[in-house]
Amino acid sequence: MDNPVNEATLLIVAYWVAVLTLVLAFSLLSVIIFLRARSRRRERRDRHARLHWSQLMQRVLAGEELRLRPLGQGEVAGFIETWNATHESLSRAESARLLPLGQRVGLADAARRMLQGNYHDRAMAIIALGHLREQDMFDELVPFLNDRSPIVSLCAAHALGQVDPPRAMAMFVPMILQRDDWMPGNVARILARNEDGSAARELDSALLHANTSTIAKLVRFLAEIDPARAAAVIRQLLDSSVDDHAISVCLQLVNDRQDRERVAGFLDAPRWHVRMHAASALGRLGEATDTERLEPMLADKVWWVRYRAAQALLALPGMGAAALRQLQQRQDDAYGRDIIDQVLSEHDMGVVA
Repeated sequence: MDNPVNEATLLIVAYWVAVLTLVLAFSLLSVIIFLRARSRRRERRDRHARLHWSQLMQRVLAGEELRLRPLGQGEVAGFIETWNATHESLSRAESARLLPLGQRVGLADAARRMLQGNYHDRAMAIIALGHLREQDMFDELVPFLNDRSPIVSLCAAHALGQVDPPRAMAMFVPMILQRDDWMPGNVARILARNEDGSAARELDSALLHANTSTIAKLVRFLAEIDPARAAAVIRQLLDSSVDDHAISVCLQLVNDRQDRERVAGFLDAPRWHVRMHAASALGRLGEATDTERLEPMLADKVWWVRYRAAQALLALPGMGAAALRQLQQRQDDAYGRDIIDQVLSEHDMGVVA
């Protein structure tokens, strides 16, 4: 027989568990409603700040003299977002006209406070301080180059490049080889924004001391920002005893017709990827007479070499589809005839390799 006392106790416990569950659910719902409402208020506040300061910045850029008040605490995020977006759309000379505005509203102090926030706030504040270009901010921004977040560290590199380009590039370029988490595209954009030539000089200097595993990475960046300087480096590398990977990269980048004979010297290289890139390079730099050099490569044992050789033949001056078809007819090798069919079919369809 069940004990009535135990049953009553269980009912009481169940009752209070249910009450407590309802209270907790109501409390959680209240917190969610509160956070959502606060988020909406913040969004409205930031939207208002962006609109207000965007209009003022456009008026300053138009040459108006305005009376400006210091930034309110609640509009810092909206101002910085607008400040960064506006600067990104302007040239360096044009953006200089906004610098007095940033100084008068107290941007430096406001951004410093944001440096203590999460990674998004740090990144936005760092970029804003870079656009402000105050020399005394350089040393404060340097530690962020070593931030664990690749986003924050790259933002710091960009900002430092705005404040003092030569000093920034002297720090940034050596770190390119150390930070494997930096995306090459982001690094290239920072280097490309450099206008005083210090990025190219630092890359050139770094290449003098680079080993075979890092040469290829650096020479790609140099070719993007200073093709003339890169051409001299590529020429030296093609004449030296660097490894096949570096040679392949140089063959992909070479674009000076005076290097035509230098490139042709790699058409019979032992490594197939070197032969492949040499064929492509000769297609860019070659002359009509280079058909004699490329035609034997149509019988290469590696498909990719045959493919690039056929493409290179098609690209040579005076060649064209009809001439390549005639060349096909005198091929004894079946693979050579097949690869010409492949390339001509792609050419007819407008496929760009």
